[in-house]
Amino acid sequence: MGRIQKPQKAIRIERPDNARRIWCFLAVCWPVLCFIFAGIVMCRPGQAGEERIVDTMFTLFPLIFFTIGMAMWNRLLKEQRYATVLTMATVACIRSRPHIGAGNKRNYFPEYEFRAGEKTCRVKYSSGYSRCYVKEGQQVKLYYAPDNPNVFYVPIMQRHDKRWAMLLCGVGIVYPLVGLFASRLRSVFSFLE
Repeated sequence: MGRIQKPQKAIRIERPDNARRIWCFLAVCWPVLCFIFAGIVMCRPGQAGEERIVDTMFTLFPLIFFTIGMAMWNRLLKEQRYATVLTMATVACIRSRPHIGAGNKRNYFPEYEFRAGEKTCRVKYSSGYSRCYVKEGQQVKLYYAPDNPNVFYVPIMQRHDKRWAMLLCGVGIVYPLVGLFASRLRSVFSFLE
């Protein structure tokens, strides 16, 4: 097990709440826009019934992906909102256990040790990762809440979740636009038939 190094000084980082405002705006406005897109597609003249149904599903079904991505993004924003003190932590150990229903796959649960004031804390995420991005004994940046060190996040681990959240939100934004403009896209690519 690695030695715990005392950080030179814990730094408190104040983050602007712009990301939270953007999240709120998207979480409310984009689903409303998708339902408006579905109404436009349903009322558009000159389309066969099957085309209307498919185009409408293209505008509404991706909201499932969008919702999952926005939920992940919201969790990340909450972690960043409350965990504002930066320190260096040591990866104390990495526990793993089988992922339920996934054959030989495992979930990894890294545990981190760091000093919060005069107290040594040992924390781990409650949910595991399918891939571990840290090694035992590695020094990593860790942000924790000053009033509750058990509220924390590790940027190197959060990167993976951010990518997934952006991918899912992207699918939830691009596909409804494809559904909205599907009739025009069909006419552009009609030469392929």
